[in-house]
Amino acid sequence: MKKKYKKYVLKTVVPIIAMTVLVIACLIHINIINTKTLSPLGNTKQNYELVSEKFGADFANFIKDNSFLKIYEDSDNKKVLVRLGDAEFKISSESEIIKYIENKINSIK
Repeated sequence: MKKKYKKYVLKTVVPIIAMTVLVIACLIHINIINTKTLSPLGNTKQNYELVSEKFGADFANFIKDNSFLKIYEDSDNKKVLVRLGDAEFKISSESEIIKYIENKINSIK
């Protein structure tokens, strides 16, 4: 019975968890790229007005970033700013959560 259960877990549950983690990581990476491109930190309204003037109203509606979640990275990747609506969270590389995750990843390697 234990062999069947272990085989089931290895064939179904582990790949599902791995794919879920991979999809979430990719979505976060895409969100970071979109946030960097569409709404750089600080001058979102100014960029929107500039694009509206240069390319017209149709393109301005396309480029407008109304996302609820925005993730900003520093150029040196030491700090991350996460905006959820009006709330802002700053995460540094010295964070205990980040260190814990990095240790787990390194132990897997």
